[in-house]
Amino acid sequence: MIRLQEVTQRYGEKTALKEIGLTLGEARIHGLIGPDGAGKTTLIKLAAGLLAPTEGKILREKRIRLGYVPETFAMYEEMGVAENLHFYGQLNGLDREVRQKRIDELLRWTDLDRFADRRAGSLSGGMKQKLAIAAAVMHRPDLLLLDEPTNGVDPLSRREVWRLIQGVAREGTRVLVSTQYLDEARHCDRVMLLYRGRLLADEEPHVYRHSFPYRVWVVHDAGGVRGKWLPRLRRESTVAEAYSRGTDLVVWTREAEAVRGMLEKWAREEGTGAVGEESPSWEDVFTRYLMEDGEGEEPW
Repeated sequence: MIRLQEVTQRYGEKTALKEIGLTLGEARIHGLIGPDGAGKTTLIKLAAGLLAPTEGKILREKRIRLGYVPETFAMYEEMGVAENLHFYGQLNGLDREVRQKRIDELLRWTDLDRFADRRAGSLSGGMKQKLAIAAAVMHRPDLLLLDEPTNGVDPLSRREVWRLIQGVAREGTRVLVSTQYLDEARHCDRVMLLYRGRLLADEEPHVYRHSFPYRVWVVHDAGGVRGKWLPRLRRESTVAEAYSRGTDLVVWTREAEAVRGMLEKWAREEGTGAVGEESPSWEDVFTRYLMEDGEGEEPW
């Protein structure tokens, strides 16, 4: 495990992380979620030992084996896929026989066996991420650190990357993975919310859902009345938050029945779609923490 104790990281006058305290390596898959500039890359580099904290302490278990996939592709682009894996196996001290067996396993697991001789630099974005993950787990690390592995890849490749992450976790490796995609929280056993260098929360997903203090009503197909309704809703004392989501309107409230009745009346008068209740989304969860923290703007 890795423990961060009141860690602050500065770059000149800019504070990238402020008084972070957390433990990594306890959850099977630990998600680190936040928008660009939240401090995700800095936190992962600190955990990997690539940065020393400006303030605070980082405590690591003795002989902990780490795997690390940086945000940018770091394989040797002129070398082949299998050649890259051989190189990383050598770096991690695997003897030739063990190394070859492990490479064969990883090529099949990532579906890169057909591309074993292809130059790494000629791979697609999704295939590059597969290769980077394979190299990072060559030595079966105790903790795998992944810095935004699904950033900039297509939806099918995102799904494949998560298949690999879940496979690594099933084999016993703990995973810390950062992302700016809120929907990827569903893959994690524990989720950190990071914003402007501050850790807003670090909980299991069900805790976020169950502790959400509002009921969520949605007015479907409200595109034509959103501009008129939003100011009215935000003036209502019974409404905690209201925002547009596509053509829908989303409303948070503690006065569920009163607000539902009001919305249904408006919907009948204006001829919008139905009014229904939904579970809070991850966008709702994150926005709630920003509101409680005094931040009013949209993070994404």
